[in-house]
Amino acid sequence: MPVLVSDTSVLIDLERCELIAEVFALAAEFVVPDVLFNRELRGQEGEAYVELGLRVEILTEDEVASAQQYQRLQRGLSVPDAFSLALARTRGWTLLTGDGPLRTFCASPRIHGAVYQRQR
Repeated sequence: MPVLVSDTSVLIDLERCELIAEVFALAAEFVVPDVLFNRELRGQEGEAYVELGLRVEILTEDEVASAQQYQRLQRGLSVPDAFSLALARTRGWTLLTGDGPLRTFCASPRIHGAVYQRQR
């Protein structure tokens, strides 16, 4: 089953189109990083998404470092977007985003060299 990491804009757009229930019924797992959930979804709406099947993931220390590196490379990238990207990229999952700057950054050659290597 594919795992899809969503940013907030995708969930908001699906809610506006009244497609949330239908999307969560698809044969895929929908995931958001805990930072995104806590900052933008916590409360009644976020809990409803969890009941529908949304999974909230905690990033590892290395994934957090990757998110911070993405923010250094792409000014204006929000913390939740950077965490979503790091989660998708490090775990080999698909990122769903409606955010133009995030899509542009994902397609840029700069991201391909942005792999965090923790010093041991």
